[in-house]
Amino acid sequence: MTRNDPRKALGKGLHALLPPRPPAPPPAAPEPVAAAPANPANTHTLPIDYLTPNPHQPRRDFDAAALAELTQSIERDGVIQPIIVRKAAATEYQIIAGERRWRAAKAAGLEEVPVIIRSADDHQVLELALVENIQREDLNPIELALAFHRMAGELGMSHDQIGHKTGKERTTITNSVRLLQLPPDIQEMVARKQLSAGHARALLKFDDDQTRREIAALCVAEGWSVRQIEQFTKPAAVHEKKEKTNPTEAAERGLDPNVRFAIEELERVLGTRVRILERSRGAGRIEIDYYDPDDLDRIYTQIVGESQ
Repeated sequence: MTRNDPRKALGKGLHALLPPRPPAPPPAAPEPVAAAPANPANTHTLPIDYLTPNPHQPRRDFDAAALAELTQSIERDGVIQPIIVRKAAATEYQIIAGERRWRAAKAAGLEEVPVIIRSADDHQVLELALVENIQREDLNPIELALAFHRMAGELGMSHDQIGHKTGKERTTITNSVRLLQLPPDIQEMVARKQLSAGHARALLKFDDDQTRREIAALCVAEGWSVRQIEQFTKPAAVHEKKEKTNPTEAAERGLDPNVRFAIEELERVLGTRVRILERSRGAGRIEIDYYDPDDLDRIYTQIVGESQ
């Protein structure tokens, strides 16, 4: 085998295919959008029954055990961090951020709670609620994906802008939103912590929801690792069906081990599905899947680096 043989290069991994990227500059510090100033002059005390939940709340589930711990803490020390609200009526204040604290305070039997009153329109309330919850980093992976998705859809932000607001990497945001491509029942498994976000991302490599469901069930029943999903071969019946409708996928299963290794490395680094299709005399092409314009931009940056 000569030095220029493409399969020998593929066997060395990605470094033989792609040049090394220069180190990325550190991310810009996030804007302090939702953080309220820790100034006692801005803090008021309101009857707890004056507060009402925020309809824009990105959190769908409130973990009972975590809420019980917070309730015990509030019984002992009170509400340390004020709840952020806006005035809705004479005796009604809508919670912008801090619904968990409000729920725990009610469970602890408090009659009054400290608040910071903000003037904010519906657009600002949504942004404040989403950013505050994202920065607290206690949303489950699906809640986080939905929060990013709402910032993009309802606030018209690009993934770069969301990253600047929240302090998250753009690739983190894009990969998070991709979880919403999974069927609702698998999303629920992720939200309930039956599957990790890593398991869920690995399931995205499969094209059909039925296969994803079958593998997700195996993960829960047998405790599969993410690596086991990545190495999984579909059942024979599924393969036979695919062979009739998609000869390209059938051909991939007979790839040289070096080529298959390169595919796995590319998929790991790029975070998406990759195919290397060989033609005669060692020539071929590489196909890389992307899911939306932001995902394409993310993959481009992964390969060529940030624009100069």
